[in-house]
Amino acid sequence: MFITARKSSAATTILLTLFCFCVHAGGRLSAQTQEPATESSSGRPSGIPVSLESEWLFDSDVGLATQSATLKLPLLFGAGSPPPIVSVGVAFTDLSTPDELALPNDLYEYSAGLSWIKRFNQRWMTRVMMGMDYATDNENTSSDSWRFTGGVFAIYQKSPELSWTFGAIALGRSDLPVVPALGAVWLPRPSTRVDLILPNPKVNFLLADDGQRQQWAYLGAGINGNTWGYQRPNFSDDTLTYSDVRVVVGWQLRPSAPANRPFVPGRKFSVEAGYAFSRDLEFENDSVEVPLDDALMFRISTRY
Repeated sequence: MFITARKSSAATTILLTLFCFCVHAGGRLSAQTQEPATESSSGRPSGIPVSLESEWLFDSDVGLATQSATLKLPLLFGAGSPPPIVSVGVAFTDLSTPDELALPNDLYEYSAGLSWIKRFNQRWMTRVMMGMDYATDNENTSSDSWRFTGGVFAIYQKSPELSWTFGAIALGRSDLPVVPALGAVWLPRPSTRVDLILPNPKVNFLLADDGQRQQWAYLGAGINGNTWGYQRPNFSDDTLTYSDVRVVVGWQLRPSAPANRPFVPGRKFSVEAGYAFSRDLEFENDSVEVPLDDALMFRISTRY
């Protein structure tokens, strides 16, 4: 038996409000990802990227359904091209669990971040990201709900077919605060891109290219999870961490670009399905882990 997501008027209101604000502020709308903003021939950003994503995880006992929206705004204060990017986002997770766990059904995440890419020469560039998330059931308003995230990377472009990445990512999770981001991006042929970068390696295959739009298929794996502050039925504050390991297969439609450019501005649409295992829920105050059954995963996302 699969547990499906409940409808939530609060989540719908939040997402629609943010989406309407994006439409109003951005004119032409332009996805979990710090991509450079689109630039016009004059060098100025030519659109405001907006990302919408929905993900579902189903098993016989515990189901999660998450919907998120992210807006990215370029900072225009002469910092070069591309300029620093400010992102603001909101996410809602519908958590379905057995009553004996006494967990909240509705979890929210409000985020803000800053990212910047700086190229030093033809071979070296750096990428810096920093952010703050407020992840809560809206009842726990203590410091448990605040998380600091970010990352620092050095990228060495050895050749058009091979680049190396060295760095670390701060996830803001209680169980896994920081992970290394190490590996390489290799193009054995123009139609294949191998992203061997921990913690989420992926192999991409070009299916079709009509000169304007490309279709890509990919196989990937990696870790996933989140930490929220929540309030127990006895009104004490605690934190809840969900984690899993997953393997996925996906399809993406994006603007045509060389395979060594994984971050391409413009309209994108992706569909992904997978299998999640090594799943558990962890509670900070009791230092207890609750193992979960393996689950099926489905995600759909779009960027304008």
